[in-house]
Amino acid sequence: MPHRMWRPNVGGAHHTIVVRWSPWAFDGELVLDGTVIKTWGSRISGPDIDFQIEGHPAFIRNTLTDFDLFVDGEKVASIKE
Repeated sequence: MPHRMWRPNVGGAHHTIVVRWSPWAFDGELVLDGTVIKTWGSRISGPDIDFQIEGHPAFIRNTLTDFDLFVDGEKVASIKE
């Protein structure tokens, strides 16, 4: 299952965010610090997936083949494992 990971510093602490999705149906899940906080069914595109980190607004944006993370309106660079 494809996935993408970020480790932003929000509220003075590092957090681990992982998005995992099916390459066929594009259904998936959003994991924040080891806890699944959102899931979604099949979606090729659609609205951003909104959530909060330490009270800061964040969202995942679907790029048709991948995902990008934004926190406080700024794009966060993903990390490689």
